[in-house]
Amino acid sequence: MTRTPLTQPMIDEMSALFLALADGSRLKILRALLETGKPLSQGALAAATGLSQANASKHLARLVQVGLVLKEAEGNTVFYRPVMPLVEELCDRVCSHVTKRVKAAYQALR
Repeated sequence: MTRTPLTQPMIDEMSALFLALADGSRLKILRALLETGKPLSQGALAAATGLSQANASKHLARLVQVGLVLKEAEGNTVFYRPVMPLVEELCDRVCSHVTKRVKAAYQALR
């Protein structure tokens, strides 16, 4: 597998992406989008995640900015959807890693 060279602009972009993923509210939004499997409005995402409308709006803007979520207007409503398959693969890999770490920690306590 050929690796993409890590130039400073690439490192900056990757840092911004990982920083966006470091927020629990944003992960809740991504999970809600993945679980429903369809684009959702800001209001629907706020309700699904327990976030306020203003907070959901702030987090959605950041997810759009780093390229993890796409924003599409339909009439007067804006819908959001995850960039696939990137978001699904990324979430699956990280969840798998966390699960393995937790299992290993549990086994070490036995």
